[in-house]
Amino acid sequence: MSDTLWYESRLYFDPDQAGEDLGFLHPDDLYKQHQWVWRCFVDSELTQADFMFRVDMALPVPTVFIRSKRQLKEAIKSWKIVTQTQQEQLKEAGLVQFSLRANPTVDITPKGEKTRRHDVLMHAKKQAQRANSNVNEAVDIAAKAWLDKKLQKGGLELLTQCIEFSNYKQHKVVKKDGARPIQLSTLDYFGVAKITDVQKLEQALFNGIGRSKAFGCGLMLIKPL
Repeated sequence: MSDTLWYESRLYFDPDQAGEDLGFLHPDDLYKQHQWVWRCFVDSELTQADFMFRVDMALPVPTVFIRSKRQLKEAIKSWKIVTQTQQEQLKEAGLVQFSLRANPTVDITPKGEKTRRHDVLMHAKKQAQRANSNVNEAVDIAAKAWLDKKLQKGGLELLTQCIEFSNYKQHKVVKKDGARPIQLSTLDYFGVAKITDVQKLEQALFNGIGRSKAFGCGLMLIKPL
């Protein structure tokens, strides 16, 4: 395990505590989620590079997962906080179960044009439609290929027979009135992978997977099997 220290926090909504409601964590308002999580820290020198998060309102108890370089406040109204320093002992060739909310993108550079960033699934869909091929199959292959490439760089070998993805959503994030919205998509991955490089995996866990970490993407949770 590297010497890098980070904090693993889970915040569980507690309706019996007096405090705020869940409005700030609406699954369709990623900017409000970002603002709410930012306020969970006391450190005035906090930067976006200091934390990643994921909001899961579909669990039996609404839960916010946060991985951070800095500690959270000691108490947050309406929430039970469970925090520990990351000390998971990872072993080469060991298997892990993982979950990830990601913003899968691909950069495409048409001949003679500027590079543009595309939603991986929508790009695969359009390509399949132009070729008059199976759209669902093309989207499935593209989603898995994107994840496989990212995990390989992150010290994991994806077991393709043990993967599923769901909850695809397109979002428009508006930071303030009149501002041009940021468009992005999210997709939830679940699966099993084999560790090929512990050091690379630790870096992937600490730095995140893919883009849009400010909006709840990139935080990969793992559990050794």
